[in-house]
Amino acid sequence: MRWDLLEKFEILRRGDFARALKRFSGKENFFKDHFPTKPLVPEVLFVEMIAQVGGVLYGLGFDFKKEVILAKVSSARFLRPVSPPCSLVVEARVEDEREEGAVITGVVKENGILAAEARILLVTMDSLSGENGKCIVFSENFLKQFDIYRVVEMSLPTSRQARAMR
Repeated sequence: MRWDLLEKFEILRRGDFARALKRFSGKENFFKDHFPTKPLVPEVLFVEMIAQVGGVLYGLGFDFKKEVILAKVSSARFLRPVSPPCSLVVEARVEDEREEGAVITGVVKENGILAAEARILLVTMDSLSGENGKCIVFSENFLKQFDIYRVVEMSLPTSRQARAMR
């Protein structure tokens, strides 16, 4: 089973930074068990959202030709509980990147206030499906659903912004 926890990417800057959004209504089925009288977003979902944003950011660097897997959570801090309904901003940065893997740092914020942060290791594999060239993680449907390449294009600095950065 695959959970696409994210709803929308706002920024994707190849090899650098990504930002995505996620809302929880409180009606999601896992809230009845976590916790019935005062539901909280499970902390493991914060780590998974960081991994998903970081995975797209890292995968973009090789045009999604390989699968990206969460291999290790080096550190994670949960700074405050988050109750639904809520709107979250998930950000990820590439700290170190190689062909076989990347170290990603990420944060989850609610209303601009830090709720969680993590440092994770992502690794690549050629194929999870056993079929050469067929991706499970970055399927065609996934790339279309999130309109990944349009977000990348929109995240590029305009010529005016590029001149100002020089």
